[in-house]
Amino acid sequence: MGWGGYMTLVNGSPFDWTVTGSHSYQMSTWNWPTISAGKSSKVYVEYAIKGSTGDDAGEAYYKLAGTSNTFQIQAKKLSDYHLYVTLDGMSTKTNPQGSVIDQGFRHNSAVNWIMSTDESGAIWSNGAPPIDWMQQSLGSIGNRTLRHICMPGSHDAGMSSYSPGTVGANFENTQAQYLDMYNQLLYGSRFFDLRPVISDGNFVSGHYSEVESVWVGGNGQSLADIISAVNKFTAQYHEMIIINLSHTLNTDSNYADLTQAEWNRLWDQLKGINNLVLDPNPGNTDYTTKVLNDFIGNSPSVFVINQLPNGISLGNYATQGFFSSANFPMFDSYSDSNSAATMEADQLQKVKDNRNIVADDGARKDTFHLLSWTLTQQAEDVLNFDKAIMNLAVSVYDDLFDKAYNAFTPESFPNVLYMDAYAIRDKCVVLPYDKPATVSAYPDVYALAMAVNNGIAGRNPYITGGGS
Repeated sequence: MGWGGYMTLVNGSPFDWTVTGSHSYQMSTWNWPTISAGKSSKVYVEYAIKGSTGDDAGEAYYKLAGTSNTFQIQAKKLSDYHLYVTLDGMSTKTNPQGSVIDQGFRHNSAVNWIMSTDESGAIWSNGAPPIDWMQQSLGSIGNRTLRHICMPGSHDAGMSSYSPGTVGANFENTQAQYLDMYNQLLYGSRFFDLRPVISDGNFVSGHYSEVESVWVGGNGQSLADIISAVNKFTAQYHEMIIINLSHTLNTDSNYADLTQAEWNRLWDQLKGINNLVLDPNPGNTDYTTKVLNDFIGNSPSVFVINQLPNGISLGNYATQGFFSSANFPMFDSYSDSNSAATMEADQLQKVKDNRNIVADDGARKDTFHLLSWTLTQQAEDVLNFDKAIMNLAVSVYDDLFDKAYNAFTPESFPNVLYMDAYAIRDKCVVLPYDKPATVSAYPDVYALAMAVNNGIAGRNPYITGGGS
């Protein structure tokens, strides 16, 4: 029995990737298919019995049909099993010709090679993609409305740490993110689900839910630290950041909704965010119909959406960088399931049913859409530490690059790839279950968003023609 794993090839270019040759030595499985333009394929490879030999090897040669561009997939058994991409006959914006990109190897799981071509012909990949990926992509997506751009997003973005809260809460069932807010930004996330609560008199991120009239949950990053993180990032990179405020509570006052005075205090603190989007007369403007160039260019922007309870008003804060949900309508419907198959089928069907980006007004369905690629703990999971929120998240990571990407079409794709444990692909909640283990982060999700923008949305003439 061999030692197997996968490589998912994500083709975000307008060219089929065709195999021009392949050979292997002592590889049990080494078969590589053509990858059609705008599609991906999860390819299984298998080395000989683990530890039995040190010279397993394989090469597969790919050509971008109709071009002179070529690359290789290579397998090598050196100190450990690894898969490589060699750009023998091409370059990308961040990888010169001849680059050898080590993809690593994951037993019974996948590594990804993601490559896309934008409207200018520039080629991008997940081999060191640019941190300021929006800014670097303005030539192709700058004139697209926010409804027609795909970006990564962080669910429960502030829950990158855990401070004890209620009885029954622990980091396994409360902490949703491995990376803090600044590092989520560095790894490409641009849409943030932020849930401010008052705890010990201060605003912090909270993750609370009411179970049979009893509140359960705990706290994450402080609001002050999050504001500092956003400002640190925007001082370095001119990107658009969207923050969606919801699930606000006062944990010091029996988990009551925030009062108007407490909301005002929250907004006063959030005015410490630099580069807030300001509009002296926002009214009912739908900002999802604005193009990305309206928000960034020579400066960054931070757009703050407020999901307000009944009886709460923005008042004068509406002209100070804070917008109502009416200013940013979105489709946001999670699956509330701990089953990968159930969640994935539900979320992909919702994209299909609710997105039809065509020129015909009567047929068009074009609301800004969150793909909630998240599993939700159920009662039976709460004390099963192996099913921690972050472990559930990484269990559906690989399917985003295969099942999800292949379900998207130029007329039907999401605007936000919305995830727990953003940028993490390996389990980080393991024995002894007292704190997250150290794992690596990867830029694959924002490279995938770029591939959606380039290889899928970029093939829709209504979008590339500037439809709104």
